[in-house]
Amino acid sequence: MKRTLTTLALLPLGLWGLFVLPDLLASDPGFWNWRRAIVILSGILALWWMSAGIVLAARPRWLEQRLGGLDKLYRWHKYLGIGGGILVFAHWMSEWLPKNLARAGLIAPRPRGAGPKGPPDFWVELAKDVGEWAGYILLALVVVALVKRIPYRWFRLVHKAFGAVFLAGVFHGLMMLPGSFWAQPLGWLTALLAAAGIVSTLLSLSGHIGRPRRYPAQIEALTRHGDGILEVTCRPHDDWPGHRAGQFLLANFGTPAEGAHPFTIASAWQRKTGTLTLAIKALGDYTGTLPQSLRVGQTIAIEGPYGNFDFCPSGTVDRSKGPAPQIWIAGGIGITPFLARLGERIARNATATETDFFYCTPHATDYPADLESLCRQAGVRLHRRLTDAQGPLTSAEIQSRLKPGASVWFCGPAAWGKALSRTLAGNGLPGDAFHREAFEFR
Repeated sequence: MKRTLTTLALLPLGLWGLFVLPDLLASDPGFWNWRRAIVILSGILALWWMSAGIVLAARPRWLEQRLGGLDKLYRWHKYLGIGGGILVFAHWMSEWLPKNLARAGLIAPRPRGAGPKGPPDFWVELAKDVGEWAGYILLALVVVALVKRIPYRWFRLVHKAFGAVFLAGVFHGLMMLPGSFWAQPLGWLTALLAAAGIVSTLLSLSGHIGRPRRYPAQIEALTRHGDGILEVTCRPHDDWPGHRAGQFLLANFGTPAEGAHPFTIASAWQRKTGTLTLAIKALGDYTGTLPQSLRVGQTIAIEGPYGNFDFCPSGTVDRSKGPAPQIWIAGGIGITPFLARLGERIARNATATETDFFYCTPHATDYPADLESLCRQAGVRLHRRLTDAQGPLTSAEIQSRLKPGASVWFCGPAAWGKALSRTLAGNGLPGDAFHREAFEFR
């Protein structure tokens, strides 16, 4: 990811250095010429990053697979949005700060050209005003999107507003681009990226994103478990393509303000039964209301399946030595993809893969009640960890189970997953052998 983000910054900088900087240096520039160059360059960089983020928000399938699944794609989208917001702020400050310092007499004012000024260009003046207000609104929206205390329904509304603000930003950016830029690759590529962003924005504003992968389903059973877990069993219509263990879907339970939320599928797909199960823990205002608002027989909309957390190791595996061993680590409701994998292994009688499963919860839980039985049938060694009484699971305990060629599959709190990845990767585990869901959509 870092390499791609760096490329997205260095490519326009390199083109600017090749085609714009020589002319700037040849003109013996002073402070104000440098300031104008920085204003233009920061605006171009902001437009590139925002366009790339908008394109990812459209969820193109070829990019989803290339980036490792929708959860990873949204993580890229988040970083591009934050980076775009920072670049918009830098663009605004490089325009606003020197001008106001000059008005205050703290720096020399900008020299004015000789001769009378011509009449103002209507479209350029409009682009300036539109860009200024779009910048203010965009910065406010970025702050709202990042403050997790703000309810998801407001976050979702804010994300819809990003599209309209982006269109205003494109109008500002392309109108303010100097004419000389249109005769060189930097201008062409900026226009191309902006066009891709415009198409993606129109798809978003018209509600077309994800529509081809959306299916109706009917709730067949609702089961409440301890620790605030609600199990929803639903039957998709016949055109549902099925899913691999470890994948997730977006479920819309009919609340317009909330829209669709992501949930990992907690069951293996079997066409004979034709049902799938979601295990939803009450972690917020919305999920806490679902036990009261959902009913058996209700029609819902599901979209997917998404994700590549499918227990298939990446990289080269020596098949002559049999299936590579795996280590599964789950924290709390992070057990859901592993339940689907257990069901899949039992259905296929695929017990040959040597697997250790560490399941960590603060205290004893009744979900799922038959976990020990499922693990026995699937040929998986279960290691229960009650962290309140026994303390947190240590990386040394995991390392003691690592064998050559093993892969680690983690689903749980993000901070714990990042810490485990750093520790294990620094002690002999290849970086591409640690897999985790990036289930942070905001």
